[in-house]
Amino acid sequence: MNDTASNSFFHTRISLLMFLGIISAFLAVSFLPVFQKLAIQWNTGDNSYCYLIVPLFLYLCWEKKDSFKFGEFSWNVWGLVPILLSILLMFAGELGSVETLLYLGIWGCVTGAFFMFYGLRIRHLLFPLLILIFIVPLPPFINRMLTFKLKMAASTLSVKMLQAVGVSVLQEGNVIDLGVDKLQVVDACSGLRYIMPMFLMALLVGHFFSKGGWRKTLLVLLVFPLSILINGFRIFFTGLLTVNGHKELAENFFHDLAGLVIFLIAGAFLVAIAMGLKRVGSMPRQSPRRDPGAGSATSSRAAILTVLLCLLFAGSGWALRKMPEANIIPPRASFESFPMEIEGWNGKRNYLPAEILEQLWSDDYVDATFMKDGVANQIFLLIPYYEYQSTRHTGHAPQSCLLGGGWALLKSKKRSVRVGPRQEIPVMTMILKKGNHKMLGSYFFLQRGRVITSPWMNKFYLMVDAFTKRRTDGALVRVEMMVPPGQEIDDAYPELEKFLAALWQVLPQYVPN
Repeated sequence: MNDTASNSFFHTRISLLMFLGIISAFLAVSFLPVFQKLAIQWNTGDNSYCYLIVPLFLYLCWEKKDSFKFGEFSWNVWGLVPILLSILLMFAGELGSVETLLYLGIWGCVTGAFFMFYGLRIRHLLFPLLILIFIVPLPPFINRMLTFKLKMAASTLSVKMLQAVGVSVLQEGNVIDLGVDKLQVVDACSGLRYIMPMFLMALLVGHFFSKGGWRKTLLVLLVFPLSILINGFRIFFTGLLTVNGHKELAENFFHDLAGLVIFLIAGAFLVAIAMGLKRVGSMPRQSPRRDPGAGSATSSRAAILTVLLCLLFAGSGWALRKMPEANIIPPRASFESFPMEIEGWNGKRNYLPAEILEQLWSDDYVDATFMKDGVANQIFLLIPYYEYQSTRHTGHAPQSCLLGGGWALLKSKKRSVRVGPRQEIPVMTMILKKGNHKMLGSYFFLQRGRVITSPWMNKFYLMVDAFTKRRTDGALVRVEMMVPPGQEIDDAYPELEKFLAALWQVLPQYVPN
């Protein structure tokens, strides 16, 4: 290659890399609010592993540096298709207040950009891109479901292990009664924070130490039982320390250290299984893959696609920011005037602390405790109202709050409550227990004239009404009744339904139809 051709090739490569840098900068700046929300999610205890994902992704790409020609670009125009679909996914997430769709949209934009850079050669980067999807935390409803189920499974396993070594122990939901003390298996000890890192570890162990699809699949399938097992052992040892008068060795620093040690043991166990699987069956031979390289790509095509992509990122980022301002906010009465007497029930207004209000995200709310002469029950009312709803500014079903507060969900069922001569509304009811206390909970979403009990249908109608009505306002109505000892749940329902019927007559002036 002569000097002129060499200089031309060098300048072309520099230009292409410059376009790559510009696209990356526009992606980061245009969707900065999304990245900020993602960072907030990463800072929670269960998602802190997400900080490792980008370095892992870069390492897995670097691992292919000798076989994949990263410096040779295709600039495939079809890469714009997955990017457009990913941006639409982000709009749906913002309108429906589903944060997970926002983060999946970011991953989709990155994947689409790689497709645009390298065309069909992206198939050689499928595993690094699969690992990159771990930047997306688990959706809240899956988080709540897994937390509860894993918490119960780990508690039951640890109780059986304690009984096997002669410790007298009783289990009430997630509370383990050791006689000398009680252990409450809270969400942080559910084993959930092991699940996603262990899935990630299983995929990486399979990638580095095992070959063949069935071996890798087996490693992934072992994650759930292994997570329950190691967390059961952790609770078991905590119980033993408590019974023998060394509870302080299971708290604070030692608690966190035990979690780290057990997680490392689980990782070593996965590696040992992977090494053992090498001896089972024949190992597939893999011929070395050669990257065919990119086709010819001119600087003019790169420049045009770069401009289009930057305009697309900038415009969609601006639209995401402006969505709340496009909503119509209907007039309504403030909850400051909400009555403290409803059908013979006398209420006392409560005011939530700042840290709870920050998590509630509401624009207005009423929180009150109601009592009635001659009735042994107490009623707790909480109604957060939202002028508009978007990600991190929306109502959510109360199960996560109640389960996080130590309540065990015994049963849930949708019931119809008569609120007028010819009108019934659906209400989700829950029977909960904590220790010797029982509670009858109920809730529904009141959204622009609709009564909804499903969180998913609530998200669906948020998206529909955002387009058709330019409204996303609404409220979550929570009514919970304490059931004193000796009273049957069925005997408490009539009083709760009477209160709900009376409350329904009050709501329209505070939650517009």
